Amino acid sequence: MLQCPKCKKPLQKDGNRYCCDNHHSFDIAKRGYVNLGLGNHRQTGDDKDMVRSRTAFLQHGYYQPLCDMLTNICKQKQPLMLIDAGCGEGFYTNQIKSVLPKCNIFGFDLSKYAVDEASKAHNGVFYAVCSVFHMPLSNTCADIVLSVFAPFDTKEVCRVLQKDGWFIKVGPGPRHLYGLKEHLYDNVYENKIEDNRILNMELVDEKDLSYEITIDDQKDIWALFQMTPYFWKTPKKGSEHLKTLSSLTTDVEFHIEIYRKKACE
Repeated sequence: MLQCPKCKKPLQKDGNRYCCDNHHSFDIAKRGYVNLGLGNHRQTGDDKDMVRSRTAFLQHGYYQPLCDMLTNICKQKQPLMLIDAGCGEGFYTNQIKSVLPKCNIFGFDLSKYAVDEASKAHNGVFYAVCSVFHMPLSNTCADIVLSVFAPFDTKEVCRVLQKDGWFIKVGPGPRHLYGLKEHLYDNVYENKIEDNRILNMELVDEKDLSYEITIDDQKDIWALFQMTPYFWKTPKKGSEHLKTLSSLTTDVEFHIEIYRKKACE
């Protein structure tokens, strides 16, 4: 089901590389992942420091309830093939693999540092560096596509999903990180839930998960900040204030949407 990103021919493993009939070749990194990006993307995903700090934050369990919910949802559907589109450092991907050991799981992310971190689990997940807008997979191959706080392209998701396949999308709820925003901005507003009408997808279910966390580690506070869009658009005054905090209490709220694929055009 793997496709060459250059010519769309099937990719086959040949020793320490993947290659196609047109002799395009992609080396397997020491950690076990492969770079299947086309090399023409302006963005390269999270850098090494951001991946390191985010990994530490997630491993401290702040978002574990979300991971538990996602693993339960996926387990109930018993997929044979699952894609984590925008897998990051593999926090959710690897735990889903632990409850679905027989499932073929693919994790894709644009950051080679994130994919390298995810690959440390050595648990059979196929990890690759690539854009989730151009996934190196054949049509209608997946039972589930998962997108957790990641960009996605509806047409690409629909292309790789098989008939009646599932698209599970996670985004922020109205009060997600409200306490963090209160330290960054003078005027704070709740998040708006995006319009849930997605082309060629039927919204089957919606779930909300909310709870409060307290972070008593400055490094974790800063790591959380780096994980958000606010990191790129917060005025210097707000970000400098955040560096002075030794403790932060905030709501976290996740909005999970579960779609089923309809006929694609």
